[in-house]
Amino acid sequence: MLKIVIVDDDFTARSNFKTMIDWEKYGFVLCGEANNGQNAIAVIEASTPDIVITDMFMPLMDGVALISYLSVHYPDIKSIALSGYEDFDYVKESLKNGAVDYLLKHKLDSVTLLKVLRIASEKINREHKVMKQLVQSREILRQDFIKRLVVGSMYDRQLISKTVKELELPIDVSHLLLVVVAIDDLQFLKKRFTQEEMSRFISSVKDVMEDILQDMGNGIMSFIDEGKFVIIFHFGTIRSELYIDNHVATTVKRIRDSFKRYLNITACFSLSRLFHNIRDISKLYKEINETLSEKIIAGQDQIFRESSHLGSGIDFFNLDVKDEKLIMMAIKAGNTKSVTHYLTVVFDKIITLKVSYKAIQMICIELIGIANRIARESSIDVKEIYSNKDIPYDEMKKQETIMDVKKWIGGVYERLINLLLSADDSESYTESTRKAIQYIRRNYTQDVSLYQAAQEIGVNSSYLSRTFKEDCGTGFTEYLNNIRVTQAKYLMERTDIKLKEIVKMAGFNNYTYFFKVFKVMTGRTPVEYKAICKSTTLEEV
Repeated sequence: MLKIVIVDDDFTARSNFKTMIDWEKYGFVLCGEANNGQNAIAVIEASTPDIVITDMFMPLMDGVALISYLSVHYPDIKSIALSGYEDFDYVKESLKNGAVDYLLKHKLDSVTLLKVLRIASEKINREHKVMKQLVQSREILRQDFIKRLVVGSMYDRQLISKTVKELELPIDVSHLLLVVVAIDDLQFLKKRFTQEEMSRFISSVKDVMEDILQDMGNGIMSFIDEGKFVIIFHFGTIRSELYIDNHVATTVKRIRDSFKRYLNITACFSLSRLFHNIRDISKLYKEINETLSEKIIAGQDQIFRESSHLGSGIDFFNLDVKDEKLIMMAIKAGNTKSVTHYLTVVFDKIITLKVSYKAIQMICIELIGIANRIARESSIDVKEIYSNKDIPYDEMKKQETIMDVKKWIGGVYERLINLLLSADDSESYTESTRKAIQYIRRNYTQDVSLYQAAQEIGVNSSYLSRTFKEDCGTGFTEYLNNIRVTQAKYLMERTDIKLKEIVKMAGFNNYTYFFKVFKVMTGRTPVEYKAICKSTTLEEV
């Protein structure tokens, strides 16, 4: 509804106006009236109308003076001149001062009034549309300028100051503080939302931040990319570091709380030190952006300051040879539980030692390398062990926390194990035999029996015993022992683990029984085999 004020010293004329048309039916509402120009100014200030219909001849302040006043103080308000005389000078003067049109009282009717109101309405709508486009264009230019500023595309101080003025950005070029905001679980959100929904989500995040910054003052923001935003705080002549710290902390807390309350998301915030030269902004942005990598250890929903370096304890940390061999053994054995256990050991070390992000990347590359190496040795296409078409190392970098990285690598290992298990299955085997083989490989370190396997598969144990031997050419127990002895040999060849521990890790509960089975299958006792492994290469064995 467009709001209208009627100004006329004739009470009867004002009354006639009120009843001439059904105002609300045509999208208008009468919000006030006055009997002269001076009183009209007070009414206009109180009601902020869109259109003022004013008589020309009035005491104290006539219509020409009122229209002139509105053109200076309220240029957005549209004026319609009204008079009982066909006086060209009045027409010319009122139109020159911005009146939309000129109405003659003695010729006025509902049709004429509506025609003029529609002209005024269309003009208002056009101007609103143009203004909206100008605001949007300016906002786009502002966002682009801030982005170029922080990524280092602008260095010239004079050019920066000039652009700040041209775009009417409310910042000084000195006494600044920078904050990078990174939305948590971004990859999850990108999978959950369509591209259009993601765009709306980012807009909602921006709206929340802009509302708070506008309320708090001293800050402007811009979207950078990939769920990342930057806030530039500016403090002008304020020199109190206590005030600045409190202001920034309060603003960040409000944004953080609003994200949780209204958008059901969390974010990490990285804060710079106070700096005094806007040309330093790109350098500081790079520093605090790198600080966000500490999130991988600290977790989500964190605030990082320049002085905190959680992940800087150890910059060089390699995967232990023993851990590497144990992981390889567990993968080849198809033992998912052992793989999970050994991964937990590795990642617990990372968390305890608080290693740097760079060192974490190095360890993860080694862990990925294990999977790739086993896949190639087993003639498995490496691409099959990854869940999408992304490059593994790039996919790894998308993980936000150390637990995310562990889960992702665990998923790669699990897919590899499934491919290894399926590779052992002959197409000629019965379904029950294939399932029994998978069961053995997954559980050989536990107490495993033919009866348990049959129950797990859902068949009769006698039937499983018969079909298994027909398919594999060996009995269930012999096949199980072969798997266990193979793993024991692997541990002897590649680790320094004591023999008694190897017995347990291979799934044997009794050392004497292990000794007997091992000698029958290899022709040597475990002690002899281990001694040979120490004195010769694996090929000679």
